[in-house]
Amino acid sequence: MEYHSQGMRLSEVQLISENEYGRVTVCEDLSSSERTRYAVYITDDHEIISKLHRVYHNATNIPSDTEISYFSDQGHFLVVFPYVPARELLKFYMGSTMPIPECEEVFKNYVITCMTSNLPWPVLYLALSQSQVNVARDGSVYLSYSFDLSGLNEEIKEGDCVALCVRDLMDMLSQKPANIRWDLRELLTKRSKRAVFTRFTELYRDIEVASGRNRKGGFFRRILLWFSDNKDQLFRVFLTISIILVIFTIVTFLTNAIFGDVPWLRLFIRSFERIGTQSLTE
Repeated sequence: MEYHSQGMRLSEVQLISENEYGRVTVCEDLSSSERTRYAVYITDDHEIISKLHRVYHNATNIPSDTEISYFSDQGHFLVVFPYVPARELLKFYMGSTMPIPECEEVFKNYVITCMTSNLPWPVLYLALSQSQVNVARDGSVYLSYSFDLSGLNEEIKEGDCVALCVRDLMDMLSQKPANIRWDLRELLTKRSKRAVFTRFTELYRDIEVASGRNRKGGFFRRILLWFSDNKDQLFRVFLTISIILVIFTIVTFLTNAIFGDVPWLRLFIRSFERIGTQSLTE
């Protein structure tokens, strides 16, 4: 299926999702030499497009000249966003193995991405609720735009988006074992129960404050945090070494009891019977 606008020939290459209101697809621009790809929402519902237009027109968190790219063709309305390959945050975040400072950097990147997304709050809410938050291999966080617009709610405010962000952060915080002390986890748990976050700046400030506590104490503080964060792995290593030593001791005792001698100790002793050209046994 192809759709034509004044400057593009969009050909569907992948269906992302579909319902009674429309479908989300990845389209390729055949008129572009680079075959640029876009995330495209296709619908026949005039009300969805009207809502989207009002949301952008009335948005207070984005520049007033920010426009939404959409056009109509063959009786369909097409809303065009940049196509960004997804690497879903909640699937690829490795919080169970990452050091706490690195985890907190990912959280701060998440909040900054939301604050600078250039999406009106109702549209950002759809992105967050439909798992369009992604994490790169270097820990940076970015949004993709393959979301369904049929659930667009013009009444959504910043606080609603913050609540979704906190929900995701709590899911990621829970990946660390409960016995690992984490100031940020304790802080967000207490504050989220009181639903006190209404702005992303408030959430960012709390994350920064809590992560600052972990940085206090300098080098030795970081060493203690590392041992605390990896004590389970260290325990397994020491347990393995202890088992090997116990086995070695038992074998040594049995060898001495049966043969009256321990061969590997004899080899060790004999290595000192001659030093250079001098024999210590003569």
